[in-house]
Amino acid sequence: MARNLCDPNAKMLNHAELVYAPGERDLVARFFRALGCRVLDPQTDPLPENLGPAAGPYLIIYLDAGDDDVIDNLFYASEVLPVQWEFEKSLRAQLSADKALAEAERAMRKNFAQQPQAMTHLGLAFPSVDELEAAVERIGADPELADRAQLSKIYRPGEPGHADERVVQTFVHTDLCSGGVLTTGQQFELQVRLDL
Repeated sequence: MARNLCDPNAKMLNHAELVYAPGERDLVARFFRALGCRVLDPQTDPLPENLGPAAGPYLIIYLDAGDDDVIDNLFYASEVLPVQWEFEKSLRAQLSADKALAEAERAMRKNFAQQPQAMTHLGLAFPSVDELEAAVERIGADPELADRAQLSKIYRPGEPGHADERVVQTFVHTDLCSGGVLTTGQQFELQVRLDL
């Protein structure tokens, strides 16, 4: 049975904090808009009254485009801190210098496409298959995202590779933002539940 997320006693995911590389703020906003999210940039957009002054460095990414809640059911994305950026640059240099490490990283990236359900990811619920397909089409058609967001096939019940008869799902892997290490990127699952 599905939970009533309007219940103030429901325990749910509040938000996820993502980071992006210096200079990629606009492209990250473009990526999330292609997913069908509403993106508020406090540096350029009019601010809602319920948004505090701490929001300045963050993109506020509403998973539900019609939602105005600035605390729950959203992503925040900000430029990676200098300490992490130095780590990312060192890791990338090591990947360039160490063939075994580079091969291991390539194999892991390949597995994001081959076994997307088994790789780490953040899942986004879509209200309909039509909306999921529209997001896939927007991402696939955007030349700015072509080399930065890789889409899996759409997994439908009964088709090869499908993991659960209750859902239609697809995956997008990107190096634009991450909830961890940018060098390895972030995978998102786009999912429609059929059992609701």
